[in-house]
Amino acid sequence: MRLRLYANPLHGISMTLTSHTALPRCLIRCLALGAAAGLTLAACAGAPPQPTADNDAALAASHWELTHWTGHSVPHGDNGEPVILNFAQENGKGRVSGRAGCNQFSAPYSIRATGQLTIVQAVTTRMACPGPAMQFEAAFLDQLQAVNQYKIDGQQMEMKTLDGQTLRFHAREKPGAAAQIKFIYVASQKVACSAGAMRTTCLQIRERKEDPWQLWYGNIQGFNFEPGIAYRLRILEEQVGNPPADASAIRWTLDMVVEQEVVKK
Repeated sequence: MRLRLYANPLHGISMTLTSHTALPRCLIRCLALGAAAGLTLAACAGAPPQPTADNDAALAASHWELTHWTGHSVPHGDNGEPVILNFAQENGKGRVSGRAGCNQFSAPYSIRATGQLTIVQAVTTRMACPGPAMQFEAAFLDQLQAVNQYKIDGQQMEMKTLDGQTLRFHAREKPGAAAQIKFIYVASQKVACSAGAMRTTCLQIRERKEDPWQLWYGNIQGFNFEPGIAYRLRILEEQVGNPPADASAIRWTLDMVVEQEVVKK
């Protein structure tokens, strides 16, 4: 690997990096930003930028579902769990969380300036998924650390990375501040049920292990049920104003898969 920093009287400090070995995203980010700002390599050895209270309201106003990533087959429900980002402020610091294709993840973020975004290394749950999903997740979480710029245009968001890749997202409805947090268990099998005149299958749910199973006739937004797996979920419950006559007055949205376990027959 060769790293060459040199001064240019017109453009300040420039950087040339030649390597046959992949570098960590945090080091690539630090070298690129450091060179642009005229920083020394010693400064690059420090910690990544810390999250600040600065926030773009549009960034935190929606859940963001990944819809396009050049060179990758993006999961969108029928070919795997959708990839969702949720930006929020916690104790004055930015945090992005969501699903990365298999596991739940969480990472600090900061907005350095208008349209300039830094996401640092994420922590994840440790559930096992099929090989392709795990490979996609690892690549996606690695790519998040290379995000440098973002732009929101209506319901669309585009992220640009330091290595020239583009990720596009679509805004999804975000539960309101009045949503209540609940924990529920979901049985490993659906059962036959009636929804009006229509026969269908329903989830079996309960709030405590000792409670009997009850039928849940509605959907849980963002939850992809797989037969043979028992779940414990953290959900957000909201009251729906003026629901249709054949719809529930309660809406459930998945907040986190707390546990999941394969149930042997």
